[in-house]
Amino acid sequence: MTGIEPNDDGGLSPSGGAAVAPRRVDRAAFRREFPSGDPSATECAQNLLRAAELFMDADSRGLRHHGLSIAARILLATLEGADGPLSQSAIAERLFVTGASVSSLVDTLERTGLVRRTRSTSDRRVVLVELTDAAYPVVDAYLAEVTTLHAHEFAVLDRQERETFVRLLAKVASSVDALDVDAVVAKARPRRLTRTARRPR
Repeated sequence: MTGIEPNDDGGLSPSGGAAVAPRRVDRAAFRREFPSGDPSATECAQNLLRAAELFMDADSRGLRHHGLSIAARILLATLEGADGPLSQSAIAERLFVTGASVSSLVDTLERTGLVRRTRSTSDRRVVLVELTDAAYPVVDAYLAEVTTLHAHEFAVLDRQERETFVRLLAKVASSVDALDVDAVVAKARPRRLTRTARRPR
Protein backbone atom coordinates (compact mmCIF):
# COMPACT_ATOMS: atom_id res chain seq x y z
CA MET A 1 0.00 0.00 0.00
CA THR A 2 1.31 3.45 -0.90
CA GLY A 3 0.59 6.76 0.78
CA ILE A 4 -2.14 7.77 -1.69
CA GLU A 5 -4.38 4.71 -1.73
CA PRO A 6 -7.85 5.77 -0.50
CA ASN A 7 -9.15 4.44 2.76
CA ASP A 8 -12.94 4.20 2.42
CA ASP A 9 -14.89 3.16 5.48
CA GLY A 10 -18.40 2.20 4.47
CA GLY A 11 -21.42 2.90 6.60
CA LEU A 12 -25.09 3.75 6.48
CA SER A 13 -26.50 7.20 5.97
CA PRO A 14 -29.52 8.36 8.01
CA SER A 15 -31.74 7.57 5.01
CA GLY A 16 -30.58 3.95 5.02
CA GLY A 17 -28.36 4.15 1.92
CA ALA A 18 -24.65 3.55 1.79
CA ALA A 19 -22.82 6.53 3.26
CA VAL A 20 -19.95 8.05 1.31
CA ALA A 21 -17.12 8.29 3.80
CA PRO A 22 -14.36 10.85 3.25
CA ARG A 23 -11.38 9.53 1.32
CA ARG A 24 -8.27 9.56 3.46
CA VAL A 25 -4.62 8.74 2.89
CA ASP A 26 -2.04 7.24 5.23
CA ARG A 27 -0.58 10.59 6.24
CA ALA A 28 2.66 9.30 7.72
CA ALA A 29 3.34 7.13 4.65
CA PHE A 30 2.34 10.00 2.37
CA ARG A 31 4.83 12.41 3.94
CA ARG A 32 7.64 9.88 3.56
CA GLU A 33 6.72 9.09 -0.04
CA PHE A 34 5.89 12.56 -1.38
CA PRO A 35 8.22 15.12 0.26
CA SER A 36 6.85 18.11 -1.66
CA GLY A 37 3.19 17.14 -1.27
CA ASP A 38 0.68 17.63 1.54
CA PRO A 39 -1.59 14.75 2.62
CA SER A 40 -4.57 16.95 3.51
CA ALA A 41 -4.34 18.70 0.13
CA THR A 42 -4.42 15.35 -1.68
CA GLU A 43 -7.41 14.34 0.45
CA CYS A 44 -9.16 17.55 -0.62
CA ALA A 45 -8.41 16.81 -4.29
CA GLN A 46 -9.59 13.20 -4.09
CA ASN A 47 -12.82 14.10 -2.30
CA LEU A 48 -13.54 17.03 -4.65
CA LEU A 49 -13.11 14.82 -7.72
CA ARG A 50 -15.26 12.07 -6.20
CA ALA A 51 -18.06 14.47 -5.26
CA ALA A 52 -17.91 16.07 -8.73
CA GLU A 53 -18.21 12.66 -10.40
CA LEU A 54 -21.22 11.70 -8.26
CA PHE A 55 -22.83 15.11 -8.82
CA MET A 56 -22.42 15.03 -12.61
CA ASP A 57 -23.60 11.43 -12.77
CA ALA A 58 -26.75 12.24 -10.79
CA ASP A 59 -27.57 15.18 -13.06
CA SER A 60 -26.91 13.13 -16.19
CA ARG A 61 -29.15 10.28 -14.99
CA GLY A 62 -31.89 12.64 -13.88
CA LEU A 63 -31.99 14.53 -17.19
CA ARG A 64 -31.18 11.71 -19.60
CA HIS A 65 -34.76 11.58 -20.89
CA HIS A 66 -34.12 14.84 -22.73
CA GLY A 67 -31.42 13.19 -24.85
CA LEU A 68 -29.07 16.15 -24.40
CA SER A 69 -25.45 16.18 -23.30
CA ILE A 70 -24.33 18.43 -20.46
CA ALA A 71 -22.63 20.70 -23.00
CA ALA A 72 -25.82 20.91 -25.06
CA ARG A 73 -27.91 21.83 -22.02
CA ILE A 74 -25.44 24.54 -21.02
CA LEU A 75 -25.37 25.96 -24.57
CA LEU A 76 -29.17 26.09 -24.76
CA ALA A 77 -29.40 27.76 -21.33
CA THR A 78 -26.73 30.26 -22.39
CA LEU A 79 -28.70 31.20 -25.49
CA GLU A 80 -31.92 31.41 -23.49
CA GLY A 81 -30.31 33.78 -21.00
CA ALA A 82 -28.75 36.04 -23.64
CA ASP A 83 -30.39 39.25 -24.84
CA GLY A 84 -30.45 37.89 -28.39
CA PRO A 85 -28.65 35.56 -30.80
CA LEU A 86 -24.97 34.94 -30.14
CA SER A 87 -22.07 34.32 -32.47
CA GLN A 88 -20.27 31.01 -32.13
CA SER A 89 -17.18 32.81 -30.87
CA ALA A 90 -19.24 34.50 -28.14
CA ILE A 91 -20.71 31.13 -27.15
CA ALA A 92 -17.23 29.58 -27.04
CA GLU A 93 -16.03 32.40 -24.79
CA ARG A 94 -18.92 31.97 -22.37
CA LEU A 95 -18.59 28.18 -22.27
CA PHE A 96 -14.76 28.20 -22.08
CA VAL A 97 -14.45 25.82 -25.04
CA THR A 98 -12.99 26.02 -28.53
CA GLY A 99 -14.84 27.37 -31.53
CA ALA A 100 -14.63 23.96 -33.20
CA SER A 101 -16.39 22.34 -30.22
CA VAL A 102 -19.19 24.91 -30.38
CA SER A 103 -19.56 24.43 -34.14
CA SER A 104 -19.97 20.67 -33.72
CA LEU A 105 -22.45 21.14 -30.88
CA VAL A 106 -24.48 23.67 -32.85
CA ASP A 107 -24.55 21.26 -35.79
CA THR A 108 -26.05 18.58 -33.55
CA LEU A 109 -28.64 20.90 -31.99
CA GLU A 110 -29.55 22.31 -35.40
CA ARG A 111 -30.29 18.80 -36.66
CA THR A 112 -32.63 18.24 -33.69
CA GLY A 113 -34.42 21.50 -34.44
CA LEU A 114 -33.51 23.27 -31.20
CA VAL A 115 -31.26 26.01 -32.65
CA ARG A 116 -30.79 27.71 -35.99
CA ARG A 117 -28.05 29.75 -37.59
CA THR A 118 -28.83 33.20 -38.95
CA ARG A 119 -26.83 36.05 -40.51
CA SER A 120 -26.23 39.24 -38.58
CA THR A 121 -28.24 42.12 -40.01
CA SER A 122 -25.38 44.54 -39.30
CA ASP A 123 -22.62 42.34 -40.71
CA ARG A 124 -23.62 39.57 -43.09
CA ARG A 125 -20.26 37.86 -42.55
CA VAL A 126 -21.17 37.06 -38.94
CA VAL A 127 -23.15 33.88 -38.29
CA LEU A 128 -25.39 33.97 -35.23
CA VAL A 129 -27.03 31.15 -33.31
CA GLU A 130 -30.48 31.40 -31.77
CA LEU A 131 -33.07 29.14 -30.16
CA THR A 132 -36.03 27.87 -32.15
CA ASP A 133 -39.56 27.94 -30.73
CA ALA A 134 -39.25 24.21 -30.10
CA ALA A 135 -36.31 24.77 -27.74
CA TYR A 136 -38.06 26.87 -25.10
CA PRO A 137 -40.27 24.12 -23.61
CA VAL A 138 -37.22 21.84 -23.45
CA VAL A 139 -35.11 24.48 -21.70
CA ASP A 140 -37.95 25.30 -19.28
CA ALA A 141 -38.36 21.61 -18.40
CA TYR A 142 -34.74 20.69 -17.77
CA LEU A 143 -33.94 23.91 -15.87
CA ALA A 144 -36.87 23.21 -13.53
CA GLU A 145 -35.66 19.63 -13.10
CA VAL A 146 -31.97 20.42 -12.57
CA THR A 147 -32.65 23.15 -9.99
CA THR A 148 -34.87 20.69 -8.11
CA LEU A 149 -32.05 18.16 -8.24
CA HIS A 150 -29.60 20.74 -6.91
CA ALA A 151 -31.90 21.56 -3.99
CA HIS A 152 -32.00 17.89 -2.99
CA GLU A 153 -28.29 17.28 -3.62
CA PHE A 154 -27.30 20.08 -1.26
CA ALA A 155 -30.11 19.62 1.28
CA VAL A 156 -27.58 17.85 3.51
CA LEU A 157 -25.98 21.28 4.11
CA ASP A 158 -27.77 24.06 5.96
CA ARG A 159 -27.87 27.58 4.52
CA GLN A 160 -24.72 28.74 6.34
CA GLU A 161 -22.80 25.63 5.30
CA ARG A 162 -23.78 26.21 1.68
CA GLU A 163 -22.59 29.83 1.87
CA THR A 164 -19.28 28.66 3.32
CA PHE A 165 -19.02 25.93 0.67
CA VAL A 166 -19.53 28.44 -2.15
CA ARG A 167 -16.90 30.78 -0.73
CA LEU A 168 -14.38 27.98 -0.30
CA LEU A 169 -14.95 26.69 -3.84
CA ALA A 170 -14.51 30.21 -5.22
CA LYS A 171 -11.32 30.64 -3.18
CA VAL A 172 -9.87 27.39 -4.52
CA ALA A 173 -10.96 28.17 -8.09
CA SER A 174 -9.29 31.58 -7.94
CA SER A 175 -6.07 30.07 -6.61
CA VAL A 176 -6.00 27.31 -9.24
CA ASP A 177 -6.71 29.80 -12.02
CA ALA A 178 -3.77 31.97 -10.94
CA LEU A 179 -1.39 29.05 -10.43
CA ASP A 180 1.73 28.75 -12.58
CA VAL A 181 1.37 24.99 -12.94
CA ASP A 182 4.58 24.52 -14.95
CA ALA A 183 6.62 26.29 -12.28
CA VAL A 184 4.98 24.26 -9.52
CA VAL A 185 5.51 20.93 -11.28
CA ALA A 186 9.15 21.83 -11.92
CA LYS A 187 9.67 22.12 -8.16
CA ALA A 188 8.31 18.65 -7.38
CA ARG A 189 10.75 16.58 -5.35
CA PRO A 190 11.29 12.93 -6.36
CA ARG A 191 8.94 10.31 -4.99
CA ARG A 192 10.48 8.14 -2.29
CA LEU A 193 9.25 4.60 -2.72
CA THR A 194 11.12 1.35 -2.31
CA ARG A 195 9.62 -1.31 -4.53
CA THR A 196 10.09 -4.99 -3.90
CA ALA A 197 11.80 -6.58 -6.89
CA ARG A 198 9.41 -8.76 -8.87
CA ARG A 199 10.45 -12.22 -9.79
CA PRO A 200 10.28 -12.98 -13.53
CA ARG A 201 7.43 -15.29 -14.45
